[in-house]
Amino acid sequence: MSPMRRPANFATSPVDEGSCSLTHLAHRWNKSRREIRQMLQHGELPFEQVNGQIRVPCQAVQEFEKKLQCPIGGLSTD
Repeated sequence: MSPMRRPANFATSPVDEGSCSLTHLAHRWNKSRREIRQMLQHGELPFEQVNGQIRVPCQAVQEFEKKLQCPIGGLSTD
């Protein structure tokens, strides 16, 4: 019988590693891995390959999330 793999623990942050996996980002942003890959293809996020795996630097993830929280443009309430 092959050993069972434990499911990923999304409660812990990958910040200690310095980069996030596509699976972690998909779960964090409630998107599919395919959607995350498309974001990488379009240049919305930088990425690097580590041991054959695509990783997104955590700093880039945090900056991207900050941009999403800021209002775009100077929309006024006039």
